Amino acid sequence: MEPVRPVPPPRRPDPPRAESTKAAVELASLLRDAGYESPRIQQRLATGDELLARSPELPSYLRRLGDGDELAVLLRLFLLGVPVERARLELLVPERLRQRLAGAELLVDDAGLVHGTARLVPHDDLLIASDPAGAAEGHADHVAGVHRPSVALAHLTVRGEEERALDLCAGNGIQAILLAAHASHVVATDVNTRALAYATFNAALNDVANVEVRAGSFFEPVEGERFDLVVANPPYVVSPESAYLFRDSGLRGDAVSELVVRGTPALLAPGAFASVLIAWALDPDDPAARPRQWLEGSGCDAFLLHTSTDDPLETATVWNRDLLDRPDAYSGALDRWLAYYHELGIEQLGYACLVLRKRNDSRDSSAAGWMEALQLPRAALRPAGRHVRRLFETHDRLDELDSDAALLGRRLRVVDDAVVSQDTRFSGGRWQSEQLTLRLEHGLPFSAELDPSTARLVRELDGSRTLAEALATAVGGDAAGEGLGLARRMLEVGFLELD
Repeated sequence: MEPVRPVPPPRRPDPPRAESTKAAVELASLLRDAGYESPRIQQRLATGDELLARSPELPSYLRRLGDGDELAVLLRLFLLGVPVERARLELLVPERLRQRLAGAELLVDDAGLVHGTARLVPHDDLLIASDPAGAAEGHADHVAGVHRPSVALAHLTVRGEEERALDLCAGNGIQAILLAAHASHVVATDVNTRALAYATFNAALNDVANVEVRAGSFFEPVEGERFDLVVANPPYVVSPESAYLFRDSGLRGDAVSELVVRGTPALLAPGAFASVLIAWALDPDDPAARPRQWLEGSGCDAFLLHTSTDDPLETATVWNRDLLDRPDAYSGALDRWLAYYHELGIEQLGYACLVLRKRNDSRDSSAAGWMEALQLPRAALRPAGRHVRRLFETHDRLDELDSDAALLGRRLRVVDDAVVSQDTRFSGGRWQSEQLTLRLEHGLPFSAELDPSTARLVRELDGSRTLAEALATAVGGDAAGEGLGLARRMLEVGFLELD
């Protein structure tokens, strides 16, 4: 009978280790040769673009997968967390791959069954190891895999070249490995030494040699140092628990987000960027109030890229999904979390990536800086670092224009990533045109519906005429003021650019 939950090894294994970088790279290559890549896995498990296999669906996945080939055996061991018979492993998995798996301590025997000691998940061109999904309970140092917030942080990071970079609260090391592709040197820190062991293994598995790991809490391992780029995925969840280091800070309310936001500017060299995931008790009358307060006197400019606002029940539900197959424990957790939010007077929680830029030497570094809040669409994020950098540059250029008249005298053009599409509907015996939509093909997934006058303005903004000339042609003198405001908003979110 197939298990209904992932089955951890009989004892908790240590994190995998690389015999050498060469051996780890060969292991990754052999896994890919066996089909251990996202497209093949999605096809085998019918998961679409998701690889987040959850235990309630495990029986379905196992029946779809079978156990008759090499990839099926590997997926059972390292994605679904299900043991296989030793004879089956030896029959279907080539000896060289078995040797490399054993050398990395990724296999453990238990009375004729073989367990995988880690979860291995492909992410684009990377392969990332973490603790098995079913082995978290009772282990505060559990190392989580790559979750949606990790992906969002990667997409919203402003990247450069040859930076000295920091991955704060590195976890399994995914951000550090991504930074290593363009940074000259990356420091990855975490209070969880088990996580740093995984980060070290993942760096070797992905042939990355310029990541240095340091153990310690928050800023302690890098005190007094400066970096050109910082990313941080701290345990920002507003939680009553101290169950998991990756989720629960043990600090009251949103104090951990405040700690990281207030401390990060001191790590930044002039002109450097930082991207920090945060959560906070949100005031509906001024949603950005608390992050704005935390940045006072920081010497940083910032965009608060607001990804979602949840009520307490939504938050409690999201962060306790691992208990879904245990109804009593799940119900108890929800009650405990809701009581905590009630005690703190929290009615809404905000989630965002706060992107900071340290003011450089050519500007007044003692000034408070500015912070703008943007509500991101619910659409799936995609790589947007260049777009985020452009938001800062556009804000700077608008600040340099000291009047509406100055903006009216500038040439504006629609960015190359912009696309206008139109839906048509068959009605009354003929096709009828409906709403026009302006959207961006790359970067932040903004879109906007266009009324006729706005559509005309977009067509006029091709960089050949000033904004004043385009407004006169598109909307006329009576609506020029409204059109100016619209053009400014389109600039601020990246639909337009200044000449």
